[in-house]
Amino acid sequence: MLSEGMVIGGIQVPPAGQPILLMADCQTTGGYPTIADVITADLPIAGQLAPGNWIEFAPCSHADALEALRQRKAGLGCGPLI
Repeated sequence: MLSEGMVIGGIQVPPAGQPILLMADCQTTGGYPTIADVITADLPIAGQLAPGNWIEFAPCSHADALEALRQRKAGLGCGPLI
């Protein structure tokens, strides 16, 4: 499999089959299949997961991901999302 660019929140599945959630220490490229990405608004929650915790995913459009980020920033008292 060809290597591809990786992002924080990417989920890769190595041959053993146990998914890996890439966070702040993720590599810049990877060779395992990437099956999903955690949206930016949900990264703080994902960062609190412990090995073995259950997690479920739902489809999310780009517009929905931006709206979730706007809502998170508004809840934190941050300025507008550009």
